[in-house]
Amino acid sequence: MSVPMATSQRFSGRGCELHLSADGIALTRNGEVPSDPDYQAAGYDEIAAADLDTWGYRLRIAFASARPTWTISGMKRPEAAWAQALINEAVERGRLRNESCFTERLSGKDLAGAIRRLARCDPPQPAVLGDLLLVQAVRNRATDLHIQPEPWRTLVRQRIDGQLLDVAPVPTETGERVVSALKVRAGMKTYQRNVAQTGGSSIAVEERVVDLRLTCMPTTHGEKMTVRIFDPDQALLDLDALGMDAPVLDTYRGLITRPHGCILLTGPSGSGKTTTMYASLAWLRESNSARSFATVEEPVELDLAGVSQTEVHRDVGLDFAEGLRNVLRQDPQVLMVGEIRDRETANIAVQAGLTGHLVFSTVHAPSAAGVFSRLTQIDVEPYLVASSVTAVVVQRLARKVCEECAEPHTPSPADTQAAGLGAEQLADADVRRGGGCERCGETGYYGRTGLFALLPVTARLREAIVACRPLAALEEIAAQDSVGSLWEAGLAQVRQGVTTLDEVQGVISRPL
Repeated sequence: MSVPMATSQRFSGRGCELHLSADGIALTRNGEVPSDPDYQAAGYDEIAAADLDTWGYRLRIAFASARPTWTISGMKRPEAAWAQALINEAVERGRLRNESCFTERLSGKDLAGAIRRLARCDPPQPAVLGDLLLVQAVRNRATDLHIQPEPWRTLVRQRIDGQLLDVAPVPTETGERVVSALKVRAGMKTYQRNVAQTGGSSIAVEERVVDLRLTCMPTTHGEKMTVRIFDPDQALLDLDALGMDAPVLDTYRGLITRPHGCILLTGPSGSGKTTTMYASLAWLRESNSARSFATVEEPVELDLAGVSQTEVHRDVGLDFAEGLRNVLRQDPQVLMVGEIRDRETANIAVQAGLTGHLVFSTVHAPSAAGVFSRLTQIDVEPYLVASSVTAVVVQRLARKVCEECAEPHTPSPADTQAAGLGAEQLADADVRRGGGCERCGETGYYGRTGLFALLPVTARLREAIVACRPLAALEEIAAQDSVGSLWEAGLAQVRQGVTTLDEVQGVISRPL
């Protein structure tokens, strides 16, 4: 019988390796598997034993389900002690990972208590504690996990609905061990502590696989680890559910059904631009699957069915420009470029929009009109911008009122006055706020919705771009030609009870 090779744990020792799996245990030397016709797999849940003549000495490992003990005989004392210690550690890790803190969502004091308890384990279990932080971050809908060193401790934080919330502090030494364990998981070099590193991994939570992007950065107090979480369950691919007002959504659908042109999105980091592009691709593919779809991203945040997705790898020379240049040779009709940040990428993208491709991308700019100024600043010819760009979408994200603790609310006169509103603007509105509950972590908010403004490129805006009119003139035209505004979109969500006036004021500057 062959030795099972699908192992879940592998430990290296002096000239040999110990493999542990649900099928049994095997001791190998230099990666070789000893052949023995009498080999019998040692199962974890039944009485079984393995006698193996392993290069000069015999190894006997016995298990008994009724008596959770085991023995090793026939080995020299150092090797036996080493194997026994490794197996004990593996058994303890398995026991800890079967506890309820790994199988159900914890919040508040319960999560902080579980973290403190694992931080006090003797011997330390940094890999288990790291897994707990990841699992609970996924269960709490966090988009990012921060492990941040401070002078006398390490602070664990989660970004939920755009807010960075403290979870629990752990001792500095424990934090360092957890960071090292996560570096191993992500394929980083644990011995390099004074350079920035990036790695990737994944974790299984509730029968789904969640992708992770880990970055490690040296700080004055030690290494800070940040984990970006790409949870497929949190991905929103329904164009109707993004939060666009009906006029904006109808106009947007009409623009993206055109066969070519560039649709550019702008907004701060974390404002949902990639989600909008993903939802647009999904809607277009559902509408017409006969077309070819491709993306160039950094990183790929979600696996889209029927879309060829390419991830940027700068270390081998595959940046946005090179990726886009090569993808265009793959006969695509609809393209998504994660970000336009340099002259070469911008020129390739706008040229693609002119030559029969529909291109989605993002540009960092303070406003919709600022997108055109930004493109000309990086040396894209104004006539190319005017001819290629079809529309600009401006986007923000606002937290939604938690449905389980929502209650009617009447903003005070001081609040409405600070927002520049009259009493009539909120009359007969279903204004609500959250009182705070266990579901929302006492914040009163659960989930987020998008706030959108859409600027189609009209004839007079095109003329102004070609004439290199100043930004103020472009802003004036944009204010007249835009479909909706961010402020109007925010107030509409307040009137419907979706979000609060405080939240809208926190993410949008009201017009003067």
